[in-house]
Amino acid sequence: MNNTIISQINQITDCIDDLPYQDVHSWLKQLSNPNGFLRTQARDVLSCIGSPVIPDLVQALEKADTQLRWEIIRVLENIHDPSTVPVLVAQLIDDNAGVRWAASNALVGLRRGALPALFEALTRDADSSRLRQSAHHILHVLKDDGRLTEQEIKVYNALEDVEPTVAVPWAASRALQSTWKLSKN
Repeated sequence: MNNTIISQINQITDCIDDLPYQDVHSWLKQLSNPNGFLRTQARDVLSCIGSPVIPDLVQALEKADTQLRWEIIRVLENIHDPSTVPVLVAQLIDDNAGVRWAASNALVGLRRGALPALFEALTRDADSSRLRQSAHHILHVLKDDGRLTEQEIKVYNALEDVEPTVAVPWAASRALQSTWKLSKN
């Protein structure tokens, strides 16, 4: 049996040994409970289960209300799986500022792994002020941590430009090309 599968099984078993048995859908439903303690418990269990629960979380995210979207994003942030980057980037244009902030923080946690999808989104949707604000936050944190290349800092600077809708797509496209070149080497 694959070591990754064994590791995931052990992780799931370790997480829920001391908790009452519930299936994943019950834990997902619990994320909407008005009781904060029960929501936190569900978030912790789903986070602990990890990657195997991602498809269920993504499916639930598509039809979730604001509070549930925020909770699901927090679980995705805790799981820390690079496969969630496109889903999290899509949340950067959400109507709710709290959801956008949670998605931004989740992407910050994925560090450089979030950048290609973020740059792609900026090349397509630079006219979205929500996306630009979220991208600025992400890049600001990564810049302060010294995790950005010179080309990526140009995207950050473009986000602060007087005409970001003009400057950002160009800078993001150049940074994306630079990222691809780095990954090929």
